[in-house]
Amino acid sequence: MTRRLAGWLLRAAVRRWPAELRDELSREWVAELHVLAGRGERWRMLRFAASLATSRSGAPVVDRVRFDARARRTAATLLLAPLVCLAIPLAAGLLVNLVLSRFATAHWLIDAQPSGLALLTAGLAVLLARLAHRSAARGTRTGPVRTALGIVLPVGLTAVGAEYALNETTDDLVRVAPALLVWLPGLTLVLHRVGVLAGRGRTRAAWWVGGLGAFVVADLAVALMVVANISGSPETVIDGVAQGDAIDRISAPLWLFTSLTDWSFGLPRPTPSEIFLISDLVELQPFLYLACTPYALTYAIGAARPAEPVGVRTPEPAPSPA
Repeated sequence: MTRRLAGWLLRAAVRRWPAELRDELSREWVAELHVLAGRGERWRMLRFAASLATSRSGAPVVDRVRFDARARRTAATLLLAPLVCLAIPLAAGLLVNLVLSRFATAHWLIDAQPSGLALLTAGLAVLLARLAHRSAARGTRTGPVRTALGIVLPVGLTAVGAEYALNETTDDLVRVAPALLVWLPGLTLVLHRVGVLAGRGRTRAAWWVGGLGAFVVADLAVALMVVANISGSPETVIDGVAQGDAIDRISAPLWLFTSLTDWSFGLPRPTPSEIFLISDLVELQPFLYLACTPYALTYAIGAARPAEPVGVRTPEPAPSPA
């Protein structure tokens, strides 16, 4: 009962402040109530909430300089990170080609080129994710919905812009549309769930849900793109020669890995001709998923985890009488 009453007083106190400050203040005050409730200090918790609800709201409670700096840091990260994600596969490709140019006679190295490109892309993506985690910890807290949208919208605009620049015709752009229409909304839902779990302190569960969810969404995006553009019927045969223009749907769960590695993992499907069709079709998309996913998950989790108050002054609860 006392916890519910304290929560009501806290909501009343938050409504007295400007809208742009409410989320920040609410998080700090709720965290303080949680600490007091955990200690069993119910009367002190009530006095704390009552002091917030009855105190004057004329004095600034947030250091606006630091608040604005955090907002600028958040905006810069969300806008620039997708461009870095796009640059990661390109930089990885340049590095791989540089290595191959120096060791052109090593046939095993040529065969391992796609896998090496995927590993290098993943490594650079992890480095970006570490930087994003620091920015998220120092940025503004906006809730799981806004955080998910703030991550995905710039990523989506970057992906569409990249495909528009790389493809010569509108038909080529339409070719990748099914994948983006699955990946972007799916990633948004995954990031929202991740933010909810991380906000509740279930960080490990957030990582598991985020990793598995992002993989499923990316796999579905690649599969839909292949299904929408390449026939699944038997191959066309001309003069007794199969043309290799179809892909058996039975290997669909492997298409994401196949597009990244040009490998069938020793299984009969996909065949070499099917691998060629898949890789030639999807091109940039799987590597963009690989580059963006670590950043997106890390930022969503970092932005949702409870943070220590920064530049916030709240009324101190009166000490309990001895």
